[in-house]
Amino acid sequence: MRAVAQIVKRVEISVLDGLLGVKQPNRKFDERLTKRKTANIMNDTQRDNIPWQTQAAIYGAGVFSFTMVLISTLIIALLAVQLTDSEFLIGLIVGSRYFLTLVLSIHGGALMDRLGTRRVMIAFAVVAVIAPFLFPLALLLPFAAGISVIILLQMVAGVSDAMVWVGAQALSGQVMQGRRRYVGRMTSIVRLGAFFGPSLFGLLWDNAGIWPTFILMGVWSALGLLCVLKIPQISEEAEMVSSAPVRVADLVPRIADYLSAFRLIAIPAVALILMVTMVRIGATGIQSSFYVVFLREVEISAAVIGFLIGFAQLIASGGSLIAAPIARVLHPHWLTICAVFMTVVTIAITPVLVFGAPLWVTLLLLAAVIGLRGLCLGISQPMEISILGRAIASTEQGKGAGLRTTVNRLASSIVPPLMGAIAEVVGIRNSFFVMGAGLLVVLSLAVIFVKCNPSLGDKGDS
Repeated sequence: MRAVAQIVKRVEISVLDGLLGVKQPNRKFDERLTKRKTANIMNDTQRDNIPWQTQAAIYGAGVFSFTMVLISTLIIALLAVQLTDSEFLIGLIVGSRYFLTLVLSIHGGALMDRLGTRRVMIAFAVVAVIAPFLFPLALLLPFAAGISVIILLQMVAGVSDAMVWVGAQALSGQVMQGRRRYVGRMTSIVRLGAFFGPSLFGLLWDNAGIWPTFILMGVWSALGLLCVLKIPQISEEAEMVSSAPVRVADLVPRIADYLSAFRLIAIPAVALILMVTMVRIGATGIQSSFYVVFLREVEISAAVIGFLIGFAQLIASGGSLIAAPIARVLHPHWLTICAVFMTVVTIAITPVLVFGAPLWVTLLLLAAVIGLRGLCLGISQPMEISILGRAIASTEQGKGAGLRTTVNRLASSIVPPLMGAIAEVVGIRNSFFVMGAGLLVVLSLAVIFVKCNPSLGDKGDS
């Protein structure tokens, strides 16, 4: 009956078109076009309504991978202080976590675009689970060998955690189209999770020691692996990519991938975000290294330091939720620059807050200032991810996230050793001011860049 009805309908259309002198179009083509348009509309609707299971899996992978970065910076800094008095060596140990990530982030992003984001995330997540269990074993070795092994493990663990976080960011572009509400939601949840991580592990370090702390770090990474395994195949195209055979040649870094990623810098919005990101992560590099060392020198416990770092992330969670509404009033690029400016200032003035006042006053000042820093971090990060995701094609989201991560890790690997060298000359207190001033000089270049490119981006987006 359905076939008969279709035939009758086609005859009616043909007769009517003939009477009116209308040229008969290609009906099959029109039907295919209609189906394609309908599918696109359905896909857009699906993107606007991402299933909560998919969101939860992506957010969970982001939470455990990103939080592990903060946990590791705290715990490894505490471990380094326990192993050596050399500020340069402490900075080298902390900064080494980002050396391998610096080299392989673009390659990892390209692998995600080529082999499937989920598949690559699983591989790195497995390595991230194993690495923490090996750190305590390095302490059984002689000093020089132990330091060398710790640096090596830092590099391996660092690239593994980073690639899972890169994957979560890439999925925010592939699945969520860089929409600020989804990106803001992800960064808010990630920051909320990051509140508990450093606080918990700082308390564990003070009360249980090295072995239990690193064992729990391994368990934490295992929870991240479970989240990655729960991420579904997003689309038929993604399923085809993920089912493609893996060749040895695919695993070797390609110069073409790096050149393709670096060509993205020609996009003004991408260039701006890379400059701003370098400054923000540079300030974070201060916090992840000598902020911990300085507070330990003034006899503040690991648990309190962990709480302060976690508190900043808690406030950042709220900042991520208000970023999108503020961006409707203030241009996203200027909002990002202003927020990053405050992240630098609030970490650079840390020594000023410790001036011999009663402990409760000092802790109150530290909490207030790092809370303000957290608020600005929460605003800046989703803006950076959103601007980058909107500026880059969906097929290059992995490379884009990898490029941003490369710049992140460049700053993260340079700042701790550099600050350690400066501290050896001018003292640890003055090194905060020197590094802060240097980062603000770089940020001023971003301001000039926006002034020279007034057409950067747009305001609108939900």
